[in-house]
Amino acid sequence: MPSFGPIGSMKNLMTLVKEINFDEVRERAETPPRLLVVATAQDAAERARDRLFGTEGSRFVDAVEADGSINDLGRYDAVIVTDPGQTGLAEQVRREFPTVGRAAPVVMLPGDDERSLERCRASLMSTNPELAPSLGRYLPACRKAAAKAVIDETSKANAQFAAVSNISSVVPIIGSLMSVGADLIILTKNQIMMVYKLAAVNGKDLHDQFRIFREIIPVVGVGLFWRTVAREATSFIPFAAGTIPKVAIAYVGTMTLGRAADVYYQTGDKTTKEQMQSFKEQALESLQHLSLPGLSGKSHQETPANATGDTAPIEATYRDVTETAPLPNGHTEPISHNH
Repeated sequence: MPSFGPIGSMKNLMTLVKEINFDEVRERAETPPRLLVVATAQDAAERARDRLFGTEGSRFVDAVEADGSINDLGRYDAVIVTDPGQTGLAEQVRREFPTVGRAAPVVMLPGDDERSLERCRASLMSTNPELAPSLGRYLPACRKAAAKAVIDETSKANAQFAAVSNISSVVPIIGSLMSVGADLIILTKNQIMMVYKLAAVNGKDLHDQFRIFREIIPVVGVGLFWRTVAREATSFIPFAAGTIPKVAIAYVGTMTLGRAADVYYQTGDKTTKEQMQSFKEQALESLQHLSLPGLSGKSHQETPANATGDTAPIEATYRDVTETAPLPNGHTEPISHNH
């Protein structure tokens, strides 16, 4: 196991990178998505597709009129239904979608306004989190929602792991990061995979993962977020010990790292100290809405994706990020640690 003391060695990071199997993520990310938009009229389906996915949408997204039986639903990763007349079209598609032990990946587009479009994209990611890197990679209109889904999934997975693990080395009053155990290695591996997925979302070459991390290290720093968040924990967490600091450090550190990496992949620029502080503050705000054992925030459950497309808006954790032109294309389970 790598020895991090203090964390910050390129050699240690590359040792961790060698231990992770990126093949499955790369293969899935490089496989174009297969989506279907269904409406009660052909022109409505095509208009919804263009609004949701932009000019690239026609290459990867079919648009059809629902005239009786809808064939070959099993070839699609997900189906988007627009049915302003509430004819029951979504229920029909759900019944006909071939599923084995899982809910049909059917998402409603409730309206044509920008907020409805954003909520639909967010629901699409929530319904298909493993599809997020591919959706962002091939459909720039989905890139923002895809990056958020990757960051949120990893941040929650790390918070959940921290909530049930004894990560004494990241609790400021118990120990320092000069001595790091296996728990922290697992959290760091999850962060590494998150950065790799964000590279996929932003259309980067995925075949040289070492280059990806060599590029990102000067931007985010190896282990920066464990050290910095742990050092500042007492100033932004109203507790001194126990589960909550562990969860907060894992969650805030992971989300801040993800935001910094995503901005770098979008713009090619290193994030400023002001941006980093803003990312940490926004992550802490998001933490207050996280429902985990040991957390007593606002007890606000994030609304799950459902047929109405009613899910938390992207801006909840993506405020104040500079908008950029799209870059060229080139189960909500915790990320696996055992590769």
